[in-house]
Amino acid sequence: MAAATTLDRANEILDDEALAEEKLLEELENEEIPSHLREARLQSLKNEADQFKMMKEKSHGVYTEIMEEKQFLDTTTSEDRCVVHFFHADFRRCAIMDTHLEKLSKIYFETKFAKINVDHAKFFVEKLKIRMLPALICFNKGIVCDRVIGFEDLGNTDSFQTIVLERRLGKSGVIDVPEEINTKKSIFGHSKTHVDDDSSDDDD
Repeated sequence: MAAATTLDRANEILDDEALAEEKLLEELENEEIPSHLREARLQSLKNEADQFKMMKEKSHGVYTEIMEEKQFLDTTTSEDRCVVHFFHADFRRCAIMDTHLEKLSKIYFETKFAKINVDHAKFFVEKLKIRMLPALICFNKGIVCDRVIGFEDLGNTDSFQTIVLERRLGKSGVIDVPEEINTKKSIFGHSKTHVDDDSSDDDD
């Protein structure tokens, strides 16, 4: 499985597209690759940069708040893969979920991560039959493909690590979790991943 594109990687491609193309040309020329293959590779690079530019304009790589229901509908129907957190400002577990989603939004650039206050989305709260918070609704091409309700799937503890949510969303298909994330262990015998390497005491 291909590695997920992080926000930093997307920015690198967008900021250094010309330099990357120049380096790629040098590399391909040194390897004496036929011109038609070189042109195809360069076109692929350009397409990737164009796609990332469009995603960045739609705030990919940033955990954003949706302010009203029309925006929610526009967001979920226009994205290939999207995770929306239905939250309430007074719920401590919703704040905990925010911390983890903020991290994942920077790791999985291709997926749109957002949240919406249930007070601003009463129609969709009822339509989606949301009865417990926090509630993550996962969308694939505008269709609900999975739900993560409360912390039951996350160890039923407030101190779950980001990797637990990462793996759970991977099962939904809304993020492409690298295989090594499912097998990597820390020196303490617990699962460890890139999102936990720089985590703060929020995960403890």
